[in-house]
Amino acid sequence: MTLAFGLAAVASLWLRRFALARIAAIAEVTLILGGWSLAQYPNLITPDITIFNAAAPEITLRLLSYTLATGAVVLFPSLFFLFRVFKGKHS
Repeated sequence: MTLAFGLAAVASLWLRRFALARIAAIAEVTLILGGWSLAQYPNLITPDITIFNAAAPEITLRLLSYTLATGAVVLFPSLFFLFRVFKGKHS
């Protein structure tokens, strides 16, 4: 699949279809990183750190989830307001 997207990106550039080339390049990089991570599974840093022993304690993860949810409650309305003001239709 990576080779197919790479060839599609080159062909799209040759045909000057830049939006399609950009999408093919994104897919190609995603597949490369996905394949690399599957090849390393379960190691994050060979041989010492695995996915299972690198996780934070449960209380830390729970507090992080609460903080992210609280931050989203504040951030998303602010972003909506900013986009509405600066990218909204001109009257």
